[in-house]
Amino acid sequence: MRRGVVIAFAVLGLAACGQQNQGATDAASSGETPKPDVAAAANQDVTSCLDLVGVGKFEQAVPVCTAALNADAANAQVQAALATANAKLAEAAAATAEGAADAAAGAAEAAEGAAGAAEEAADDAKEAAPSY
Repeated sequence: MRRGVVIAFAVLGLAACGQQNQGATDAASSGETPKPDVAAAANQDVTSCLDLVGVGKFEQAVPVCTAALNADAANAQVQAALATANAKLAEAAAATAEGAADAAAGAAEAAEGAAGAAEEAADDAKEAAPSY
């Protein structure tokens, strides 16, 4: 009895597999190419966009969010995520520029100090030099 049940399941399983394969071969033999699921790719971009912004990887998020918006321009979550990523990148760029400006100001002050010291050294050298 058990053997009959096992054989029945095996036959049913093989029949189901054969039907799936037959559908694939019918589409291939008719010359139709299966179309990619654009919605699935767009959904993956949306998920990746939101995940990247969520973990603070804003530079990586911008191209992914842009691709997601190209697929679905009305998605408010992606629009907000892209705006957040762009704003955070702008903040980071401003902070970097401010740091560079501070470093430049410090270098200018150091250069002024060095110029003053060089001028004093030149004056001391003139006084110490014998006059002819």
